[in-house]
Amino acid sequence: MNYIIWFTNNLDPNGEDDIVFWPQWDKESPKALIFQDSSFFPLMVGDDTYRIAPLQLVRNMSLLYPI
Repeated sequence: MNYIIWFTNNLDPNGEDDIVFWPQWDKESPKALIFQDSSFFPLMVGDDTYRIAPLQLVRNMSLLYPI
């Protein structure tokens, strides 16, 4: 798992020996690499939609109560 090293050097986390392709983030269809607690399938690509509601809350709060 050399994702951090590849990203630091190439701005692309995908290397030559990756088991799972880490897709580029897209606003229309956001995908994320999910690190699981599993010895058989430690990595998987899934939808990156679980943060929408919390991020909208933070955005709305910052508009209502600016610093």
